[in-house]
Order: sequence, then structure tokens, then C-alpha cells
Amino acid sequence: MAAPAPQPEPAVEAAPEPSAAGASKKDKKTNDVETDFPPVPDTPGIRKTFSKSEFAKICAQVEGKLIAYYDDIYRVEQCHRRQLRDNKTVYNLQREGHRVQDVDSDVIAALPEGEPLDEAITLKNARGCNKLDGTYVTYSNVDVYFVEHCKKRIFPDWMSYIKHRERRHDTKGEILSLSWIEFDRLPPGPPIRSIVDDMFAKMLSGEAGVEVIPVDEACAGLEGKISSYYSYLYRVEKCRKREITSPELFLKKAGVNKIAIYEMSSEQWLSLPNGAPISTKPDVAPQAPIEYKPKWRK
Repeated sequence: MAAPAPQPEPAVEAAPEPSAAGASKKDKKTNDVETDFPPVPDTPGIRKTFSKSEFAKICAQVEGKLIAYYDDIYRVEQCHRRQLRDNKTVYNLQREGHRVQDVDSDVIAALPEGEPLDEAITLKNARGCNKLDGTYVTYSNVDVYFVEHCKKRIFPDWMSYIKHRERRHDTKGEILSLSWIEFDRLPPGPPIRSIVDDMFAKMLSGEAGVEVIPVDEACAGLEGKISSYYSYLYRVEKCRKREITSPELFLKKAGVNKIAIYEMSSEQWLSLPNGAPISTKPDVAPQAPIEYKPKWRK
């Protein structure tokens, strides 16, 4: 039986070149932002493919290692790249002797993405209340908390933290750094009472043994100057101390290096009468977010 004759392949018509009229129409739409830029595709139009030998070669070079592509860090396990999203995990792995190796885009494109490694490691090794209760912890390296009855209680100021340690006869001075999972597992508790507020109350009641001196004596050397008392900031005007309600913003606007700050003694703080507070506002008021609405959205 004779084989059927091959059918001719259908001709492929070339795409018509844009006419001058079409170009002129596009020029008229230059003011339209949406038509000036083509839509960004969800996936790259061209994806590089790797042979089995190329894939095996790349996998052998980075298997079991920490690799970095720009700001993303991965650990390669079984030829899969598992992203590390927690800085603490990266820090612990580096302490164990692992080094981060920079790679190019071919390595990232060749290795399929696996399950993020942080969640498995942190959930498995995360410290719970039984290990954290009665310790001082931090997450942001700024605020310090005391874990009491499985709740994190924030310290309002550094002096209160120091005094709290002294009362507990804790001489280690250790503040544990928590991962986000460990920090989030601890529910917030009531803030630790400020020792600074207690000191102020004792001075006002006379229990602290601080003497009241004449106003002119307390005002000497402070008139018209910026003065501090513990974590509070004042401007002395007409022998009255005016509290600056936003000291960080005030110093930022005035320039920290341009202002001389004088330390106020307890006698001066107690003897100078209070004036009207000084409120500092930012130079630019916060603007409400503007929602972008394309023309096709009704």
C-alpha cells in the first residue's frame, strides 16, 4: 500500500510592519502613561533550559552550601534551593562554619525552589516559655523585655531595666535575641513600672531628700539653654523649665551637633517651676496614601 503523499505545511504570514498612520496614532498617546509602557508579564518570556549534565554539574558545585543571589540567601539540599528568611538562622549557620557563596542567575534558574528552611529550623528549635521565663529578651535590639509568667513585659527606659537586674541580683547582663517566631509566641504583658517616675514622685514629696533651692540659684547657667534630666529634655525660659515633648524630632530638626545640652541636677529640676510644654511638628505633614486606579478599572 502506497504511503500517503506529505501535505504541504501551511504558510506563515509575516506580521505586518506598523504603518506611518499607526505610528502617528501612538505618538498622540504619549501623554497616557498606561499606553507608554507594555504590561509586565507574570513569567519571563524566555526561560533558559538546562540539560541533565548541566543540572548535575551545577548541583554538585553547590550541594549542601549556602548560596546568595543579591539579597536572597539559600541552602541547597537535594538539588533544591531553600530560602533562608530569618537572619538569626543565617547567623547560627555561619557560627557553625558555613560560608555564604555568591552565585549567578544560572544557578538560581537551574535549581528548583524548595520549602523555606527557616520555618522548619525555627519551629523545631524555637525556645518556648519553659526556657525563656525569667530572662531578658529582645527582638529589634532596641526594646528590652522581661519574660514573666510566659508574657513579655517591656521596660519603658534603660534605668528601669538596670534597677530590675539589681533587685534580682542578676550580674550576667545577658539579653537573649529572639527570632520572630519565638517573639511572637510570647503574649504581651503589662509594662514594667518605670523607676524614673518613682524617683520624680519621691522628689516631689520630699522623700528623696532633695532640697529646694531659690529659683534664681537653680536658674543660674541654664537660662535660654537646652537641659536634660535623665531621659527628659527641657528648654529653660524665664527660669521655667519647658518640657520638649518630642526630643528626638526636636534634635533632628535643630541638629544634634549644633546644640549644647546641659545636664540638670536634681535640685535644679525640683526647684524650677514648670512652663508650657514645647511641641515639635515634622516639617512635612504625613500624606494619606494615594490609590492608583488604572483606566480599565471601573
